[in-house]
Amino acid sequence: MQLQQKRFLNIHEYQGAQLMAKFGINVPDGAPAFTVADVAKEAEKYKDEKGEVVLKSQILAGGRGLGKFTNGLQGGVHICTAAKASELAKQMLGGTLVTKQTGPAGKPVGTLYVARKMKLKREMYFAILLDRKTAGPIMIGCRHYRRPGAHVC
Repeated sequence: MQLQQKRFLNIHEYQGAQLMAKFGINVPDGAPAFTVADVAKEAEKYKDEKGEVVLKSQILAGGRGLGKFTNGLQGGVHICTAAKASELAKQMLGGTLVTKQTGPAGKPVGTLYVARKMKLKREMYFAILLDRKTAGPIMIGCRHYRRPGAHVC
């Protein structure tokens, strides 16, 4: 017998950011983009002093940065210039992103999150998870972030 995970809260990163901002939590500036034209517009709006933005594939799976598109493009998260954002968006939007969490079939990318590139002094990790044993939430936080998958913090 194999158990299947059931998701009850299905929101993308940009939706989570919008929700947190609504309640006064500071989040990086950014907006969803559904077309190449949207990406071009938002990239101009959110580019930093070097002209760079972050393009993030929006799928309901982790490991996007290390994933690979079936068209050969490596990575579902890219830092690029606003001028190059449209070129990348053409390869990402409508493509299928395969990550460790999607399985070999991957997931289609219909939305990109165009975000302002942040200058990081320190990277930390925080998550709220469901403890299956108690059916309640648990929080995990680490002062030193490592890529998910290898270890928990």
